[in-house]
Amino acid sequence: MNSTNFQDLVKTISALRDPDSGCPWDLEQDHQSLSPYLIEETYELLETLQSRNYKEMKEELGDVLLQILLHSELASEKNEFDIFDVCQSLNEKMIRRHPHVFQKQKTVSIEDLKENWEKTKKSEGKIETKYIKKKDLHLPSLASAHKIGERTNKVKFDWENSEETFKQFEAEIIELKNTLGCPSKSKFSQFENTIEEELGDVLFTLAQLSRHLGFNAELTLKKANLKFYQRFQEMIELSDKDFSELDQSEKEELWKKVKENEK
Repeated sequence: MNSTNFQDLVKTISALRDPDSGCPWDLEQDHQSLSPYLIEETYELLETLQSRNYKEMKEELGDVLLQILLHSELASEKNEFDIFDVCQSLNEKMIRRHPHVFQKQKTVSIEDLKENWEKTKKSEGKIETKYIKKKDLHLPSLASAHKIGERTNKVKFDWENSEETFKQFEAEIIELKNTLGCPSKSKFSQFENTIEEELGDVLFTLAQLSRHLGFNAELTLKKANLKFYQRFQEMIELSDKDFSELDQSEKEELWKKVKENEK
């Protein structure tokens, strides 16, 4: 896309928001109402990145760009900033944060780059005094847990390695199991909060284990969801009758057959 293409796109978005001739749906939107679409489009883009489907990736990148343009147009209408201000600010920040590229400063290693990056952010006032940032909690839960673990690791409040993390995970599983062993179903309700808390500890620790093993928990679970979806779809296709009518043993056989077909 050249600059003319981009300017034409900006004009198109502006036309959608024209008070007299714009799209009724677009005219009703504000930053809050558009927020869910930004999240949705971002996750759809992530899916194409994982599958490396470049045709769909191009489309999903466009959908994410659309959300950025819409939010910028809304801000422009209030004389706050426009998309060109966004581009200028981003360009200046990238140049400022990459002196080894644009100022030809010598760097030794990736660690040096990270250190310089943090120093630049600190000079910009972008680093909070708190070790864990409140904005970390705005991420999807597993991604948030991963980010929290990264931050506490920097101040050496972390398990030493994956083995130590796994031991903690096993301990959390035992605590959850003990909590589930409530005396009777009639008393179950009073344990619900405790069960949820213990389950949360298990999930949080599992996210840290994933981090120690070098994986992103959010993306790892996303892959697992996709794998289960594909297997389940194949089970339905292999079944010679309605899936809901199968008994448990028949479903188990189909599951085994699907897994065998993957080998």
